Amino acid sequence: MDRDSADAARTRTFLVERYWPGVDEAIARSVVANLERAAQAMTSEGTPVEHVGSILMPADQVVFSIIEAADEGVARRVNERANVPLDRIAAAVTLHLQSR
Repeated sequence: MDRDSADAARTRTFLVERYWPGVDEAIARSVVANLERAAQAMTSEGTPVEHVGSILMPADQVVFSIIEAADEGVARRVNERANVPLDRIAAAVTLHLQSR
């Protein structure tokens, strides 16, 4: 098994849910920037974590983020370090359709 495969095997995907009255696109973009910086800093310090992406649902006042990390604690810490609120973190499974 190569190193990239071994690293991928040790990471899990987490969905971070934020129910955030008043959130708008500008606020959501700042959350993304903060998460990116926090993830890069933690990774350079030896704790691998990746902010895969975030989704803003303005009508529902919700921001969802996908985080890849070794465990829920690391996913929580990257959010704390980014100084962004969260309501829930749930383990998630990424599904891809197979090519035919």
